[in-house]
Amino acid sequence: MTADARISSSEFPCDSPAAPTRVRHGMILLATLVAVLLYLDRVCLSTAGTTVSADLKITKAQLDFLHSAFFWTYALGQLPAGWLGDRFGARWMLGSYIILWSLSTGFLGLAYSLNAVLLLRLACGLFEAGAYPLAASIVRRWVPITSRGLASSLIAVGGRLGGALAPILTIQLMLLWTSGSDWWTLPDDAKASLTSWRPVMGLYGAVGVVIGTIFLIWFRDWPQLHPAVNQAELNLIQGSSGATFVPVRRAEAPPIAAMVRSIPMWMNCFVQFAANLSWGFIVTKFPQYLEETFLTTQQNQGWLQSLPLAAGILGLFLGGVFTDTLTAAFGLRWGRSLAMSLSRLLVVLALIAVAMAESAWSATICLAIVGLATDLGTPAVWAFGQDVGGRFVGSAVGWANMWGNFGVALSPPFFGWIVGMSAQGTGWKYAFLACAIVNLVAAIAALAVNAARPLVPETAPTSPAT
Repeated sequence: MTADARISSSEFPCDSPAAPTRVRHGMILLATLVAVLLYLDRVCLSTAGTTVSADLKITKAQLDFLHSAFFWTYALGQLPAGWLGDRFGARWMLGSYIILWSLSTGFLGLAYSLNAVLLLRLACGLFEAGAYPLAASIVRRWVPITSRGLASSLIAVGGRLGGALAPILTIQLMLLWTSGSDWWTLPDDAKASLTSWRPVMGLYGAVGVVIGTIFLIWFRDWPQLHPAVNQAELNLIQGSSGATFVPVRRAEAPPIAAMVRSIPMWMNCFVQFAANLSWGFIVTKFPQYLEETFLTTQQNQGWLQSLPLAAGILGLFLGGVFTDTLTAAFGLRWGRSLAMSLSRLLVVLALIAVAMAESAWSATICLAIVGLATDLGTPAVWAFGQDVGGRFVGSAVGWANMWGNFGVALSPPFFGWIVGMSAQGTGWKYAFLACAIVNLVAAIAALAVNAARPLVPETAPTSPAT
């Protein structure tokens, strides 16, 4: 049967009651749960960094290298993961990725050398690379176009929720393993034992394997392949009169040439790069900054680090509505572009305020604004890839996410280099100001983003997503 062959509603395997089923909501909820796990595994090593460094006897520079290494493979794996998702579907690819990155995190508990931790973090980054490109394809296949901004923001909220929980949960679990039933009575300056981080990593890995297995069992790549979806829901998702296209798997290569030639795509990539340069500080260097600048204890570092990530949750909820509202008012071109640009300007102001902060709490509040503003623009960035990607949505999102995550990979050495090269007491200030300049340039670049121009024109319908 050819790609544009049709099947009638009578051939559809489900009944067709008047009210649409709501399986699509469950698919987005599942993708959100995956995002929670994604960030839990990503942030945990940063939170436990002081203890890990002491246990393995590694330097601050080596710890920065470990943080950065994760994001290099994460960035480089984006495009291949997106293409694999376009080619084979999210069910088996993302399910496999979840289990593999969870095993990489779990085996950290058995690592006793810098090289072992490095290899496992490189593996974790490579396998986590599949999460967001494949989640973008889930949104495109399961959500009507009018709700994609909100759906994208909900999945991204899961990531920020996992990131916000990771510092608190990791520290508290480390203290629990150190002190047993008396963990909650420990004073603020209590330190976890040198090996307490190991069982935490094992626990996170085990939970991830369970979630990955659930994903493989329950998820389906296309709405019409899920036994619980009725015809009414399928019509709602597709916005069609009831006829559906038979999904086929294509062996087409990613449209790299089209992406390289696209100025809007490059501007979108730079926006993501700048956003991740500043956001990367929060998930990697923030605990070190608190310790060196304000002598904050490890336990309090966990609580403070969680606040900017929690603020991102609010930003994501607002960001989905923000870009959808702008799109309704000004069209697709400016609906995405303005959301990216205005959010970058708010980040610039917040970073300048961080440079002038005089206490741990004031710095944290300013960084919470950075987290909120960063994620205020995230749904527009995601929606841009879905808007222009067409049948290559995974590849388009993966390409932009790759360049964006180079920003996170460069963030630890970027801040570390400026702090190390500056006079004592001034380095962090200069680092925040330098990061603000990068984000100001990104705010200008965002004005050239045009989501109304597809990367590759669709010559014929090839799937239910088109």
